Amino acid sequence: MSTPRESQTSDELLRHLVGDRLVSVAFVLDDYVQLQFDGASMNIEVLPHISYEGRLWRGQDLGYADAFRRLGGHEVVAVSGRAGEGLRIRVDNGEIRIDPDPGEAPVEIASLRVGDSRWESWYPGEGVFEHLA
Repeated sequence: MSTPRESQTSDELLRHLVGDRLVSVAFVLDDYVQLQFDGASMNIEVLPHISYEGRLWRGQDLGYADAFRRLGGHEVVAVSGRAGEGLRIRVDNGEIRIDPDPGEAPVEIASLRVGDSRWESWYPGEGVFEHLA
């Protein structure tokens, strides 16, 4: 379980995304999704859910990659990380929801790198993913 200090660091790094644009989405084999923002990059080891045009898209849905791609070029307007809900990155035209089902949680769920030296990783059973223990 994360300590208040760890949670504060995690929240602080997430907030760096606000105001950045999502500049690219890359699907790396069947292993992970890589997001590039203006000043940060994020690897996600599960396919996140995408909220776009009033619909929730899951990785297996036809048109998922197209919906994800349509978030590209848009500004991050809010971020959140809450126990039981995982991570959420809201852009001005949709939302990326990172909260795997218990059976699909990998060893590392996601990692965020801001600049050259600041980074954070999220794991099942810790912090916002404590419900995946």
